[in-house]
Amino acid sequence: MHPVEKEKLIHNRIIEFLRNNPKGLTMTELVRNTKFSRKAIEKHLQVLILENEIYMKQFGVTKVYYPNHRIHHFDFEKLNYNNRTIWFDILENEFGRYLLIQKKKKDGNEWVHEHSITIPLEQTKKFANALNKILSSYRIDKLVK
Repeated sequence: MHPVEKEKLIHNRIIEFLRNNPKGLTMTELVRNTKFSRKAIEKHLQVLILENEIYMKQFGVTKVYYPNHRIHHFDFEKLNYNNRTIWFDILENEFGRYLLIQKKKKDGNEWVHEHSITIPLEQTKKFANALNKILSSYRIDKLVK
């Protein structure tokens, strides 16, 4: 199996398994039931959390992973360039409202996640100010010209 196909398989199996177990699962339960390595599952859980597909709650030393069915979308914008799109989504879940910025590329008929960042909505003005400050700096002017 091609490595990219294997990655998609693991990614999709973990999402599917968590969706079928909405009361949450520990790492041990995921390893036991999916038969994937702990390291592979750990990597995909981190990506799935960043993509807001799942969320994690910690109870002492135990981490429990849940499917994320509680995200509300308020608004979005997108920026297209080449075969990539940057999505700007305003979302809300049990932890509050935030801005999710995701970079995805088109691979055939599928979108492939490349990077993402979440910013609490109350911090977005500070984020925009910092971004404007760096983009209007003399050094950036020299790089762009």
